[in-house]
Amino acid sequence: MKMKFLKHIYLVVLVLFLSTTGCESVLDETIISGVTAEYLNTPEGFIAGVNASYKPLRDYYGDEDGCEISIFGTDEFTNGGHGGAHDVNQYRAGLNAESNTFWDPWNKFYQAINACNAVITRGPEVDLPQEEKDAMIAEVRFLRAHYYFLLVRYFGPVTLTLEETTGVETEATRTPENEVYSAIIEDLNYAISMLPESQSEFGRATKWAAQHMLSMVYLTRAYTSFAESDDFNQAATLAIDIINSSDRALLDDFLNVFNMADANGNLSHTNEQNSEVIFSVQYSEDPLTNGEGNRNHLYFRPWYEVYNNGLDRALGHGYGRPWIRFRPTQWAMDNFRPLNVDSRFEKTFQTVWLYNTDRDIPEGAQVGDTAIWINTNDLTQQEVDAITNRLPGVALFGLHSNDIDEPWSWSLPDNINIFPSPVKVDDNLRPSLNYTNGSRDHIVYRLAETYLIAAEALLGRDGDGSAAVPYINAVRRRAAYEGMEAAMEVTASDITLDFILDERSRELYAEQKRWLDLTRTGKLLDRVKAFNPDAAPNIQEFHTLRPIPANQLIRTSNDYGQNPGY
Repeated sequence: MKMKFLKHIYLVVLVLFLSTTGCESVLDETIISGVTAEYLNTPEGFIAGVNASYKPLRDYYGDEDGCEISIFGTDEFTNGGHGGAHDVNQYRAGLNAESNTFWDPWNKFYQAINACNAVITRGPEVDLPQEEKDAMIAEVRFLRAHYYFLLVRYFGPVTLTLEETTGVETEATRTPENEVYSAIIEDLNYAISMLPESQSEFGRATKWAAQHMLSMVYLTRAYTSFAESDDFNQAATLAIDIINSSDRALLDDFLNVFNMADANGNLSHTNEQNSEVIFSVQYSEDPLTNGEGNRNHLYFRPWYEVYNNGLDRALGHGYGRPWIRFRPTQWAMDNFRPLNVDSRFEKTFQTVWLYNTDRDIPEGAQVGDTAIWINTNDLTQQEVDAITNRLPGVALFGLHSNDIDEPWSWSLPDNINIFPSPVKVDDNLRPSLNYTNGSRDHIVYRLAETYLIAAEALLGRDGDGSAAVPYINAVRRRAAYEGMEAAMEVTASDITLDFILDERSRELYAEQKRWLDLTRTGKLLDRVKAFNPDAAPNIQEFHTLRPIPANQLIRTSNDYGQNPGY
């Protein structure tokens, strides 16, 4: 079943966000009068507060601002033709402190942190069994660590407060990054010690989720100027323990990690609750509890219906409603080669659209024929002519050559509105085509990433890839076409930091991780300049941090301080 605890999120929003700059709407489904801060001291209010601490995850994962801050301006993604945040991708003047791309996550994360602080502060006084209470506080400390980890990664030194704020405060100072990391590590160690290994409600934090996050915290700190000598080893040890000791397991087929359909083709959210998922943000088909929902099904989709007659927007695999925000770079596509060995290109992208209406359909074509084909093969002009003769009216993309006698090379089309679409964001359980509030869960941590964390940490610890080989190859063998497992395996000499970043892109594409991966490893500038031609001319060293939002600077009576370059 889908996790139920989020249904009570809105009951205590007014209590939890007393001191923030805004609050979420209170749903009409439950009328509550006279709610005060004291409600959080009751067992019912405390439990509702714990549940409410999860809600802000939805304001980042599956949200347009959350995608812009985590996806744009990397080697994986550039901008499509629509949307208003192209400057964020291209590192132009519009990437500044006034941008909602940065203010919205900043504001929501701090609202979330104060909600967490309120629950943690009140916890000792709540009349509940100690063991039960400790586990719930551990959930909230896991969440607080998560919000702070995102803040410090994007913005550098940020305000660290671990106590509930109940009044208006106009002064704030930025805490050094190493102190923020120390607080995150303390929260996660507490969570690991108190959380159960599994939860009856899927989506709640577990020991393994906290351990996965802590392994990434150590891995990230290992690259910083304030790294501790054992960081790489700590990251590796934690990740390997999850692999060896948890009940999590890689699925046999990469496609099934994101497949909402069961073996009989029936769509169900139950299929999202598989053994590979360590932690995911839950959504619901209930409009009363789903808020704006998961909207990733909109952002990564090309403008397919304008490139041929006989195509209409529709619910169904690969169609949907396109908002045309995030377009894969040429490098991101080429990174999946060789396509006859690694199955992840085929299982990640839709490259073919079929005629789905006979309205204005090209002569000789019928519903079900190929309307658009972004071809991935090297074709001669003769082969191209054969395809277009065989498929009436087909729009054939992805093929470019200056010499018709030479094989055509695979590349993205020049038009920025047509491109392969990642199927891992499809959401066909929406009630209608134009309904935007999707209900697909967003996977935050999964075991394949744990393997890759282990490999990267071992490489950093040892200086060579020998110990990393089995962890990389476990992920790559799973991705191989049947019979190609040996061809997918690598040796120690193949494993470099750039190779691991390539592998993370193949495995974790479009999962809101890439900007953080590149800044963590110090590779953002090099790889953007090499692989994102829209961003390459403008990116500078200071872009490895995001600007402190102007609203924060304006609302602080003292000099809060802006990041260099903004």
